[in-house]
Amino acid sequence: MNKTIAWRSFSKWLWEKGYSKQSKNGNPSTTYDYPSRIDRIRERENLSSLDELGEHILEIIEKYGENGSESEYGNQSNGSNLKALKLFLEFYKKFDTGETL
Repeated sequence: MNKTIAWRSFSKWLWEKGYSKQSKNGNPSTTYDYPSRIDRIRERENLSSLDELGEHILEIIEKYGENGSESEYGNQSNGSNLKALKLFLEFYKKFDTGETL
């Protein structure tokens, strides 16, 4: 997986919001897992970048949401894919409006 500047920025933003870097047993946790999930969804959607995913994030959230065509994938791991998308939306809005991250 190519850890782009956008991937790293999202990971850092999650950490600054209080999400963990490591689980209790020392494995990578949310700040690594959610950006990785977002990148896998980007690949599934045949999008070239996280910027492009951000431009279509509302439609993608709907697609992976409860009644969407990809809801089964969105709900994997107790809904972690959908949770990651919703947090990416929050991150992207701040980035898109020019707020300091």
